[in-house]
Amino acid sequence: MFLSSPRKALFLFGLPRSGKTTLTEFLFDALSTQPLPLFLTGFITRELREAGERIGFDLIYLRDKTFKLPLARASSQLPKKSPGRPKVGKYTVFPENLEKIIELLEKDLLSRKNTLIFIDEIGKMESFSEKFINFLTHLWEKNLKIVATLGKGEHPLLKELRYKWEALYVEVTPENRDFLKERLILEFVRAGKLIVIEGIDGAGKSTLFEILKKKFSHKNVVFSFEPTQGQYGKILRNLLREAKVDQETLLELFVKDRTEHVEKLILPSLKEGKTILLDRYYLSTIAYQGVHFRELSYLLLKNETIAPLPDLVIYLDIPVKLALERIQKRNKDISLFEREDLLKKISENYAKILPLFNYVSLKGDKPLEELYAETLALLKVFIPQI
Repeated sequence: MFLSSPRKALFLFGLPRSGKTTLTEFLFDALSTQPLPLFLTGFITRELREAGERIGFDLIYLRDKTFKLPLARASSQLPKKSPGRPKVGKYTVFPENLEKIIELLEKDLLSRKNTLIFIDEIGKMESFSEKFINFLTHLWEKNLKIVATLGKGEHPLLKELRYKWEALYVEVTPENRDFLKERLILEFVRAGKLIVIEGIDGAGKSTLFEILKKKFSHKNVVFSFEPTQGQYGKILRNLLREAKVDQETLLELFVKDRTEHVEKLILPSLKEGKTILLDRYYLSTIAYQGVHFRELSYLLLKNETIAPLPDLVIYLDIPVKLALERIQKRNKDISLFEREDLLKKISENYAKILPLFNYVSLKGDKPLEELYAETLALLKVFIPQI
């Protein structure tokens, strides 16, 4: 999950009025009731409306919501013009008030070691404060965990934050914001564990998974795989055997299949305290479809908006030539990606994304019983109760 992952930040972004601020406040309030080994602090920026019209924004300190300061006001709300003050559209901005909030957060950081900081938002208005920009830079350099909403802005740091490789990006929409409340809480607090077995075709991943499923039974362990046997998963399995298929269509089907899987099995099992063992997850989608899509970050966003981060990834590493030899011995139809040149690229994509997760790499060319013993020992260390 996010808190124990190598990711430094959880960035929420979306169109105006998509629900980013509401979601940020919900997460802060919900996590404040949990026994986390963290000190929570931060601020949100709330709209002010009058007769249905937006007239400005207030900064609200989340540890004491009675502490409010104006960030911006529509020009019509000010008694007179404010020469020299920065403006965004029709709004006059008060950077000095943002700096007062930052001073509160800096005091919080001095008094606590383990801190989770909420920032709503990082955008045009906030970029007028150099103190705010320096504060963000400090947080990133110190590897402090951040939950922040991303707005628009041309400041170099703001533009850079939209493309940070070490961040978890989630797109908020009016359609998914209620789902995200349940999905994102599990990035901070989950009773269960999500463990994924990954590797290129021929690595022995599915064989190992079946042996684990047969030999290792426990009432609190759930075995599953992707693509699933659901309506979208069945279509996917057929399409993956075809020589030509549109990659956008494949991605859409993967996301639909994964969404159904997350809602029906993964989220409920994690909340119930069960351990989920998966044969493939969205890392496969990114590694395989990354052969055709230029930006792996685009595939990460599409999948991580809906899919919880795994607690552990077990990656079976194997030479491509050996993988191809195993594939040819299956006497099954060759899939869309089972060619040497493609498998090499897929292996390279795995190497790029694995450092974003808690992962362990095991040699897939070992004897199966030895590989099973290593995996079982790893599972028992990682999840002592099983």
